[in-house]
Order: sequence, then structure tokens, then C-alpha cells
Amino acid sequence: MRGFSLKARLGWLIGVVLVATLVVNLEIQLLHAGPRVRAEAGSNLRLMREFVLATMANLPENEDPAPALKRLYGSLGHLRHADVEILAADETPPADWLEKIRHSDRDVPEWFVKLVGAAPRVMTIPVTVGGRAYSNIVVISNPFDELGEIWSDMVWLASISLAVTIVFLTLVLLFLRQSLAPFDALKSGLARLEAGKSGVRLSLGGASEFRSIAAALNSLGATLDRVKRENRELVDRLIRVQEAERKDIARDLHDEAGPCLFSIRATSATLQELVSHPSPDVRRLRQMSGAIDEASESLQSLFRGLLDRLRPKGLEELGLEPALKALFASWALTHPEVDLRLIVRHDLAGLDEETALAAYRVVQEAVTNIFRHSGASRGEVTLELGLDASAHSQELDGEAPPRLKIAIEDNGVGISEGVAPGMGLLGMNERARALGGAQRIESPPSGGARIIVSLPLRDDGE
Repeated sequence: MRGFSLKARLGWLIGVVLVATLVVNLEIQLLHAGPRVRAEAGSNLRLMREFVLATMANLPENEDPAPALKRLYGSLGHLRHADVEILAADETPPADWLEKIRHSDRDVPEWFVKLVGAAPRVMTIPVTVGGRAYSNIVVISNPFDELGEIWSDMVWLASISLAVTIVFLTLVLLFLRQSLAPFDALKSGLARLEAGKSGVRLSLGGASEFRSIAAALNSLGATLDRVKRENRELVDRLIRVQEAERKDIARDLHDEAGPCLFSIRATSATLQELVSHPSPDVRRLRQMSGAIDEASESLQSLFRGLLDRLRPKGLEELGLEPALKALFASWALTHPEVDLRLIVRHDLAGLDEETALAAYRVVQEAVTNIFRHSGASRGEVTLELGLDASAHSQELDGEAPPRLKIAIEDNGVGISEGVAPGMGLLGMNERARALGGAQRIESPPSGGARIIVSLPLRDDGE
């Protein structure tokens, strides 16, 4: 029944159990039928024998027993479970007598008779009066009356049981149909979720198990809707940030690179004019070459700054710790009002490039938020390798993978609860989640804010 539904399986199971119960009951009736018929036949034969012997004992010895035997035959001729025949002393029972009894008025199937195994039994009682044998009384047990009753009882039992089985099975199927109706709603809800529909909610009806599943599905739908909404908001913010970054780069190129390039072009034209004279002014040539050199240097500084914004300086060549130290040194010059400290507890030279870049961007964004929003006078960034407690509790095998833990703490105004996180925090969280890490925000008792980001390390066999 591999391809059958749960409803069909339960229906088949209940039907098989009911039919098996009926078959067992009929088998029990059949097993008791043979002993019952044989016991009834033996009892009748013994009773007949005692009755005949008692009748013969009461006959006078000098009296003809024929009238008494006729009266006896008349009284015994209509017995229910036995047939009686009075024969002369030298007469034998007719050969067709047993077959006549076997095929007399009855509706019991032959297979049932053979299955029960209750054959007729014959008993001969000689009639002797005064030492003289007058006749023989032959009594043959007739089990077919009892077998007819048993067969009738079994037919009635089978008919009633079959009717009850059909009615009960119909009621069970109706009950199953009504009870399993929430399955269709669950199937429809899952199909809508798979199709990416929003606002998928199920009514909490049916059995408690279905209500629990529906509640879980509703929670899943709400979570998916929230994630979709957050993703849309994040994509919108990323697009806005991307456009803002492009505008900044375009503005820098227009405001700084444009004048430099114009200066180089104008100076180049002047140089061409000067060198076309038979005796060019050497002092003027030196001034023009110096102007080109200054413009070129300005362009190099501009491009160097743009590259630093797009790609951290020295991260790939030197590693994460030297790159962060260089970044902190530049911050110390531009933001001397904030006491900013970098603490690296372990050697980070073995970090892969993707994890190192994510860690660099997280620190860069977090410290930028300290400068812009916290109003803090002190900030501290700590990087260390270890096992994150939250990740450890989620591991099924009880062993958490090693992680890079980044803790950024300041003594500023802190982050208020219920306030939607800004683009910086969302970007940090997305970077951590993209690598399978996590981010959490805490409020230390001393004030300020603490952001802890954990990034899993690549399993490189070390």
C-alpha cells in the first residue's frame, strides 16, 4: 500500500481487522460444530437404547411383542435427531437408507458437512422376548438437523457481522474524511509558501495535532513574510548606498580629477607651443613640467584614496592585523577626540581572504558608527579566536566549530531598544550571516553599546 493515502490505509486496516474478526468467529464456530454434533448424536443414541430396552423389559414373556413394537415405532418415527427402523430378525437395513438420510430435506452444503466431519452413526438393538428374537430395531443418528442449525447460525452471524462491518467501516471512513480534512488546507498552505506567496495563514481547526501544525505553519509564514520585507528593505537600502557611493566617486572624480586633467592638458599645450620656438625658455619649461608633476601627484593621491575605499590597503599582502593597525592609525589622525584601541589576542595571519575581508569591513563600519552616532570618547575593538557560546549550544553533535570573535565596545549613548537598526548595522549583520556567522547587540551596565560578531573559520585541516 505504498502509493495509498493515509485515509485509504486506515480504511483498509480497519476493514481487514473487522473481516479477520469475523473469520476468527466463524472458525471458532466451525471448530466447535463437530464435537457438538457428535455429542448430540451420541446422547440421542444412548437415550434411544435405554428407552427401547426399558420398553422391552416391560413386555410379558408370553405375549407377542409385535403390537408393542408398532406402538414403539409410531412413537419414535418422528424423532428429530434420529431415524428408527424395525426390521425382522433376519432382515438387513436397506442399502439406500443411509444415502436417503444424507440427502433428505436439508440445505447444508456438502463441503460444510465434510469440513465438520459429523457422519451418521448406526446402532442395532435386538428385540428378544422369552429368549426368542423377534426383530431388530435399527437407530441411525441424523446429524443434518443439528448441522442445519449450525449452518443457519453461521450464515446469520456472517450476514449480521458483514452488515455491521460495512456500516462501521462507512462511519469510520466518514469520520476519517472529516478528521483528515485539515490535511488539504495544510497541503494548500505549503504549496502557496512554495510558490512564494505572502500572507499565508491557516485557520486553527481540527484535532490538536492539526492545530499545532497550523500554528507552526502560520509562524513560518509570518517569519518568511518578515524576512521578505527585511530583504526588500535591505535591497532598497543597499541600492541607495550604492548610488550614494557612486555619486561620491563621481563627485570626487569631477571635482578633483577633472581640474588635474585639465591642468595637465593645458600645460601640455603650452609645452608644445614653447618647444616650437627656436630658442625655448628653459625656466618656463621647468615651471610647466612642475605643474604637470603636481597634477599627476594629485591624481595619484585621488586614485589611491578611491582604491582604499574600494579595497582595504595591505589586507591581502600583509594580513588582517596590519591592515587594521593602519586603519586605526589613520583614524587616530582624523579623529583625535576618540581614544580608540585595537586588541588582537591571537595570530590572525592564517585567516582566509573572505573571512579577513568581512572582519575588516565589520570593524570599519562599527568604528565609523562610533564616530558618527555614539558621541563616545572611548572605543575598543577586540579580536580573538575561540568557540562562540551561542553557536556551541546550537550544535547537534555538541562540538562547535572555531570562530573569529569581534567585540566592539564604546562608552557613548548606546542603542535604544525598539529602534530600527541603521544601514551600518544591517550591513554588518548581512556580512556575518553570509558567512554563516551571527551578530548580537548588548547594552553593558556601564553604558554605551557592545556589538559582538562571530564568524566561522574555514575548515582547512589545521
